[in-house]
Amino acid sequence: MNYKTAVYTGDYLMLLELMERMESVFPAMETMIFGPESLGDELSGSAEGMLITDLSRLSEADILILLSEPSGEGDYIKNFDGTIIDFAGYEFPPEAEVLKADEPVRAILKNIAVPPEDVSAVVQLPACVFGKDGVEDLMRQTRDIFSFENGENIVFTDRIAFNIHFGPLGLAGLAAGKTLDDFAEAGGDVSVRLYPLSTVFTVDLYAADVFDLKSEEGYAVPSGFFMASDVSESSEIFVIRRRNGFTFVGDYIRSSVEAVMKKLMEVAGQ
Repeated sequence: MNYKTAVYTGDYLMLLELMERMESVFPAMETMIFGPESLGDELSGSAEGMLITDLSRLSEADILILLSEPSGEGDYIKNFDGTIIDFAGYEFPPEAEVLKADEPVRAILKNIAVPPEDVSAVVQLPACVFGKDGVEDLMRQTRDIFSFENGENIVFTDRIAFNIHFGPLGLAGLAAGKTLDDFAEAGGDVSVRLYPLSTVFTVDLYAADVFDLKSEEGYAVPSGFFMASDVSESSEIFVIRRRNGFTFVGDYIRSSVEAVMKKLMEVAGQ
């Protein structure tokens, strides 16, 4: 069956990576891109720039991939009559057919084989959790440092280039923010860092006693010394086992897209 798939997003960073993967795995699949009008300018230079802002046309699709929460007309998404792959953590009616594609940090924290209250976590997030604006802000600030200029900030009111934000605010509404809130509400001890990398994230987990994971599927074990730039070329999440914990390192965009693709292949029977 040739499915028609709708992708809704408010930012193109993850969208472009997803479109590339979908075209390689499902070359015959028809894809419609939905989003706010502001997304149109960002997509104008790409082949995928045929943006649809009329959400009533979602009814033409069999599958909806939700990468971010809708900025308006949410009823068209909430009432979508088809299979939904939800990466944004949106609240759908109980009768909706929804497959949750967990963002990378959520997938890791759900895989701990002990209760959250027994674990301490340090999560270091890259600028890309704020989408294109976050990455562009990091790049612009970096250029400004070396050119002795002081341009206008887009996302980060305090400098992020060559810096670390401890316990960053402003994650509300983001998939990673919901993950951290849920983990904290479940009793987990979590510290958050926002650090000056574009896409690579790390999660350090510690407990008083040795603990294990529910599943080791989907993780790669590094063969030796490696760097963040090595990780950014892979859709896998690397894991380092420690005496009483684990360190996970991955590319946020690539691993997020991989989570979505796994659900899409499940729906499409591949």
